[in-house]
Amino acid sequence: MLFISGCLNQTAKNNLTGTWRLYDVTPLQEDTNTSDSAFSAVASLKKIVKAGYLVCFFEDETYTEFKGVNTYKSGSWNFSGKDSLLHFLDSGKISNDVKINVERNSSGKQELTFFIPKKNLVFKFIKEAEQLKNFKDDQFYPANNVWRIKPQQAETEALLTKRLANYVKHLALILKSAKERKQDVVSFEFSMGMIKIYNGGIGMHEYNIIPDNWKNTFYDETDAAKAYQQFATYLRSNSFKGASVGNWIDDDYTILLSIYADLNQVK
Repeated sequence: MLFISGCLNQTAKNNLTGTWRLYDVTPLQEDTNTSDSAFSAVASLKKIVKAGYLVCFFEDETYTEFKGVNTYKSGSWNFSGKDSLLHFLDSGKISNDVKINVERNSSGKQELTFFIPKKNLVFKFIKEAEQLKNFKDDQFYPANNVWRIKPQQAETEALLTKRLANYVKHLALILKSAKERKQDVVSFEFSMGMIKIYNGGIGMHEYNIIPDNWKNTFYDETDAAKAYQQFATYLRSNSFKGASVGNWIDDDYTILLSIYADLNQVK
């Protein structure tokens, strides 16, 4: 077992980097009460697991966190050698800290545990993916998720295009990382929006079925609709004439790259 303590070292850092998915939440101290209310309280904690909780650590000491599909957060992290805590920082200031433990379970999988005494909770994660060779190509790296950050005011057409370009890049990197990691399933669960991924093609979902969490990344519904129409206009006036290599991941990755190149050059 590796307990993260003392000064930060490369082995500890390598063990922490990667993508972790929550698989259990339990009380730090068990309630000895055997009543139905105690059982219900423990059962209610599993709703956090059901909603989905993903945290990704990168070697440049940045991180992203997803609590369900509606809550996204990014920032930086570091270790405190004095108190053996993992510090989450927001604008350079500690916003949260937790004591952690990293070990391998009986199946050989890496587990990450957060101990949170103030809330009397223990969060347990399984490492879902190792860090990519080029960690900045991870779809969840903060720079590839700028499209999720809600602006403080309505955006110009150029800024909406820039936001769309970042979203397209994010989707392309989902495919790239899935191939690099040799994943059997390509998951878009935290990234659903207006773009529809076909087998060898890119299209759009009907506006009325697009998840609200994607629309809410824009300043308001008006901007979301403008971005939707902007992308629809782009697809109508641009066609991809490249050959298919017979693998939908490769084909769609190439198409998304070409779309990103077009959108990214708009000033």
